[in-house]
Amino acid sequence: MSEGHPLGVYLHIPFCLRKCSYCDFLSLPTPLFPPYLSALGREIERYQPLLSERELVSLYIGGGTPTLVPPQELNDLLRKTGVPSSAEITLEANPGTLTQEMGLRLTQTGFNRISLGIQSLRNWELETLGRIHNAPEAKEAFRIARRSGFTNINCDLIFGIPNQGKGDFLLSLMEMLDLAPEHLSLYALSLERGTPLARAVASGQAQLPTEDEVAEMYEAACQMLRSAGFEHYEISNFARPGYRCRHNEIYWHSGEYLGMGLGAVSFLDGTRWKNTRGLDDYCFRLERGEFPTTSRIGKRGMAALREEIILHLRTSDGFREQDLLTRYPRAYARMRQCLEELKAEGWIEEENGRWVLPERHFFISNQVFVRLL
Repeated sequence: MSEGHPLGVYLHIPFCLRKCSYCDFLSLPTPLFPPYLSALGREIERYQPLLSERELVSLYIGGGTPTLVPPQELNDLLRKTGVPSSAEITLEANPGTLTQEMGLRLTQTGFNRISLGIQSLRNWELETLGRIHNAPEAKEAFRIARRSGFTNINCDLIFGIPNQGKGDFLLSLMEMLDLAPEHLSLYALSLERGTPLARAVASGQAQLPTEDEVAEMYEAACQMLRSAGFEHYEISNFARPGYRCRHNEIYWHSGEYLGMGLGAVSFLDGTRWKNTRGLDDYCFRLERGEFPTTSRIGKRGMAALREEIILHLRTSDGFREQDLLTRYPRAYARMRQCLEELKAEGWIEEENGRWVLPERHFFISNQVFVRLL
């Protein structure tokens, strides 16, 4: 492993008060904090040699609902990682669980970025999604974060919700802009098999907007955010100048990251591995002094190149041809024909050796990515 090279750190908190109707993330309804947090602390300790030799540029605590964990416990986790105060230190927060006292303690602890899972500012949409908060509570959570001293706030919004029209989504977005966040993440609703919302749509109880309607929502949002001074720097992400999410940029630009916690994913030295998704198994293995890893996949050559190109093309930066040609000389020579075909057809653009996916194709990017596989 490359000593001193930048490393992002992710910690997973898998507990929620209630699972949302659209969610298939690894989350559990019962908060079993003591045994889980003890096991997570052990995993951090097992990785101390790696953490101590690398430049830690970001820490992201996600879930689940990390704001269910007492601030002192979050502080303990942060300290164990050894992440410096100069790093981007993000906590995901559910608006229904953020209090003023907690917000103040989080900034005092060292968190300097907060990501609020607002999802919508229309009450009926929040009910459809099974969120535990309403629109006024979401706005108050934002104000709590600001009063607590957070100067870097992200808000998540979902579009393509059943029975949602373009006007509904844009109203939420306009009200969100009135609060003046530094960063926004806009996600098209993805119906995952087995979730309550997927069953409701399948049975006819809920009706999704058409693909064209969802595309119109996205395009109108892009235009609105561009006019508001946001940089559209990744397919789903928009930032005011200087406020890109450093942690997520590690993922998109094929950087290295260490994920700890239930089901967490890591990527180092060209190898990706995952932790077990079984809570008892996770805790038991760490009690025995074992790593909780269940699978390792190492990609080289063409497989690694394809993945890297697709990740880079998700961003407005794209990729520099010389960078990939240096790392994958043989594979890139074979991939070049496919890239030239996509360029000739107007799907991707190239100038002075930098290849990008233009914003007009962001929403239909999968049509490009499937050609690269």
